[in-house]
Amino acid sequence: MAFSTPTVPASATLISILLPTVFFTGRYLNGRSYADKPCACKQYGSSPQPATESWRSKLIPKSWKKRHPYQGKQGPVVGLVNGLYVHPIKSCKGVRVEEAEVLSTGLKYDRNFTFAELLDPKGEPDTNSSESTNWKFVTQRKYRRLANIRLEIWVPDPESPDYSQDQANVTSQGILRVQYPDPSGGSPNTGLKTFDIPYSPTEGLISQMGYTMQRLTVWKDSPDALLIASTTNASAPGWIGEIQAYIGCSKPLALFRVAAGCERQVFRNAPSKEQLGYQSVVGFVDAYPLHLLGLSSVADLDQKLASAVPEFKETSALRFRANIYCDGPEAYAEDSWKRIRIGQSEYHVVCRTTRCELPNIDQQTGERHGSQPSKLMKSYRNIDPGAGLNKACMGMQMVPARERGTIRVGDKIEVLETGGHHYISQ
Repeated sequence: MAFSTPTVPASATLISILLPTVFFTGRYLNGRSYADKPCACKQYGSSPQPATESWRSKLIPKSWKKRHPYQGKQGPVVGLVNGLYVHPIKSCKGVRVEEAEVLSTGLKYDRNFTFAELLDPKGEPDTNSSESTNWKFVTQRKYRRLANIRLEIWVPDPESPDYSQDQANVTSQGILRVQYPDPSGGSPNTGLKTFDIPYSPTEGLISQMGYTMQRLTVWKDSPDALLIASTTNASAPGWIGEIQAYIGCSKPLALFRVAAGCERQVFRNAPSKEQLGYQSVVGFVDAYPLHLLGLSSVADLDQKLASAVPEFKETSALRFRANIYCDGPEAYAEDSWKRIRIGQSEYHVVCRTTRCELPNIDQQTGERHGSQPSKLMKSYRNIDPGAGLNKACMGMQMVPARERGTIRVGDKIEVLETGGHHYISQ
């Protein structure tokens, strides 16, 4: 089974170095990384920098802020895109990008992989049947240390001297480099072990590597997905067992990839297929293709925390794991948005984001606070009657108006329609 992904944006960050094509074995050598650059590839995006952890903006000049909002072509321009993030493996550290392709599933490279645990395992799974296993996705909600697994995206680079169309990294449309702390101890930021996996393996590579299709539970959906590695396989690469030990998972652990044609259909608050002209689908995101958050909203929460919980340090916007961080609008202005334009593309703002306890986890360290900021948010952000009692809301869920588009840091945000929201639960 082949996976289709579009061309990488030309503005992606370039870094050039060398890696043997044997990366597909998924091996590492004594915790040391491979040669710095995979063959025929360039790096797309970068790890979050300390400055981007803050809700404070360093992008928009004060002179612009003083004159917003102003009238755009169809509505008021209320702000700019401050940050874009993709999270290739669900619940692992995000990758900061300057430009991203927008697909029907959301941002390209966002949550295409997930770790999963086997519930009530009964011996070795039958790899010939997708019905024989009970894999369920896992997140930081249960395994907070997933926050310390770092990711790099490497994409084919036609300008690389070792580039060729039949090169392994090229036919697999790049690789995902995964770095994780040594389970025997040490800092989550130093001495990381490294392995690489093909981003979008071809049918031939799927067969060669022994990847199999297995049934996976993601909330109330049970799509078939591509199993990359699991601790149930005696010949599995060592990294899967070490990650199992590092995050503290006592059940068999596996890494899955979204399989083409097996995406989960989106309904509930999303526009219908007839309204959109296509069926909205997602990979391993929780609910909807895109998640937007206003930095002024995070700043307001931060100020309330400083007053109510003085010992709590500044709140990082990245605790909310959004895709799009916008600067300019007043706090919670996004609550009333129904339809917006970002750059040249339109988006349906379909509902509020209901918050679980995950924002209590520091995304820099993987440490969990006992109650904050969730407790404080519940005291004043329980604003959507559809979300139920004791459910805070922060940020908005979106569906692209078209199946393809592009979004860039610095893009203007134009509000086309406002109105009320009523969350429909799963």
